[in-house]
Amino acid sequence: AAAAERMRHVLPPRPGGVLAALDAAPQADVVFVAHTGLDHLLTLADLWRELPQDKTLRLRWWFVAAADVPVGREQRIGWLYERWADIDTWIEANREVL
Repeated sequence: AAAAERMRHVLPPRPGGVLAALDAAPQADVVFVAHTGLDHLLTLADLWRELPQDKTLRLRWWFVAAADVPVGREQRIGWLYERWADIDTWIEANREVL
């Protein structure tokens, strides 16, 4: 809970689906994606009103080889929270203040 409270720009991860996917495909690499520039678009109507889109979008991709994914439920959950913290930090550094 404390780790989730420190995240200002993302909701905490929900590990259940991620753990199931990793268990089902242990040979799969993992990709995390973060973005800024769409933060104010909450609904489809918001997106429609913003067309044409003239905002700057910033994206960051993190690639994790399958061999680098931790083994074990608790290790994977900790790893997932660490990646989420990395994403939150990146968003803080790259977001456009409206």
